[in-house]
Amino acid sequence: MCELLGLNFNQPVRCSLSFRGFRHRAEDNPHGWGIARFEGNVCQVFKEPIKASKSKLATFLRDYESFVSKIFIGHVRRASRGNPTLQNTHPFSRTFRSREIALAHNGTLDLVMERSALKFHPVGETDSEYLLCALLTRLSNERISFTDFQRIEAILREFNRFGTMNVLFSEGVHLYSYRDRDGYNGLCMTERIAPFDRVSLVDEDWEVDLAGEKHPDQRGVVIATRPLTNEKWKNLRAGCMYVFRDGHCVYNA
Repeated sequence: MCELLGLNFNQPVRCSLSFRGFRHRAEDNPHGWGIARFEGNVCQVFKEPIKASKSKLATFLRDYESFVSKIFIGHVRRASRGNPTLQNTHPFSRTFRSREIALAHNGTLDLVMERSALKFHPVGETDSEYLLCALLTRLSNERISFTDFQRIEAILREFNRFGTMNVLFSEGVHLYSYRDRDGYNGLCMTERIAPFDRVSLVDEDWEVDLAGEKHPDQRGVVIATRPLTNEKWKNLRAGCMYVFRDGHCVYNA
């Protein structure tokens, strides 16, 4: 059924704890994994069409101290449309308005826009990459800025009529998170703010003292399909888009 992971913080952070727990979700989603990080307008995407828990690259990134960012988007895939190939592995990215945009999707959609109307074109076979191309086409055609949150939310709700859709995407400044209107497969979040405590993973016997890992002025949010840790998680409202910047919710708080 695929699962999503998103991080947004006010300072560059490692995603080692969240990614460590997230990799275990590959047991039910064995057809690919990927993670994107941002540095300014540039997006760096690592992905493979194999099970994340079997990936040496995923293990390296989990432990690599310089793998940091204020924004991460992760995905583990159970193929519903498109073969388990690199071109069909999330996250997908495109250059738009001198920025790189990355998107990951959970669900199954019919075509949300005629292929002939697209300004951006999919490389692979997935409805998810098609969704990114359609979204950017609409933003371009209607001259919608990335801070026009209400209009973007309206487009996502419109697309949601064509199937099931949980989405994470970013332009390098904001992290946008949309939960399916019928609550398909779930999407939830937890805040990480001082004072930090000890945190343990749900899917692994692993515990870390965040007080020793984070600065007191560091804050952020972690978004996942299902809770990854013993922290307090809350479900995002169905049919709503949440937007995060520098660890704060700036839309639909």
